[in-house]
Amino acid sequence: MTLNPLFLGRLIAIGGNEDKANELIVLKRVVLEIGKKDCQVGIITTASEDPEQRGKDYHRVFSSLGASRIDIFNIKERIQANDRKSAAKIADLDLIFFTGGDQLRLTTIMGGTKVLDAIQARLENGALIAGTSAGAAVFSDTMIYEGKSEEGLFKGSVLSTPGFGFVGNIIFDTHFMARGRIGRLIQIVTSNPACIGVGIGEDCGVVLKGDGVAEIVGTGQVIIVDGSGIGYSNIMNIKPGEPIAVENVRIHSLVDGYGYDFKKRRFLTPVS
Repeated sequence: MTLNPLFLGRLIAIGGNEDKANELIVLKRVVLEIGKKDCQVGIITTASEDPEQRGKDYHRVFSSLGASRIDIFNIKERIQANDRKSAAKIADLDLIFFTGGDQLRLTTIMGGTKVLDAIQARLENGALIAGTSAGAAVFSDTMIYEGKSEEGLFKGSVLSTPGFGFVGNIIFDTHFMARGRIGRLIQIVTSNPACIGVGIGEDCGVVLKGDGVAEIVGTGQVIIVDGSGIGYSNIMNIKPGEPIAVENVRIHSLVDGYGYDFKKRRFLTPVS
């Protein structure tokens, strides 16, 4: 029996390098999905090596899109992520936005902390969570954090660790077409065919709601890798570094307006 994905609430996963200066297609959709004009936004810059600048960048964008309050959380150490006052500020936010950078920084600094607990509580109680690049990769219960694109179909070349678990049985990868990451997503799905791989291109977002249906927004592409039909692979029988053989991996390519039903594992065309 195929396991259905688990969704804790409303999410928008962005593939990175989204337009922040011109048409703002993806970020406008983020604000639209909040569902109110005078929204309150929290920006988590932990993944970034230059958190102050990333905070300024997104403060400018969300201010221009009408946010009434914007809090920047430049959380650089676990002691900050366990600060009760910071966790309390999360409690009335309408949107929590994770910037890009290094997803392993996010999990090692924020995993198991009061701030992350507060974020998960807001997600379960109706707030929208969005993230770009590393800030989207961390949504998964299993998170890719390393693996060279050109070595993606060689056993052991892709490294993963637990993410924040905002969704279950879905694995996000970002900057997908620009960095040629199809091989590493196929390896992860081959290792665990119950999971659905979602490779998100730049300036592109996946809008996920609790019903398990996703919509694509932006100028890029999203690649779905479905391993539920896999009949055979050699991954159990080969040594690390050896090439992977696998049959019946199902792949879909989606663009703006198209969708995907994760529970039925079905490609959806735009509603006319």
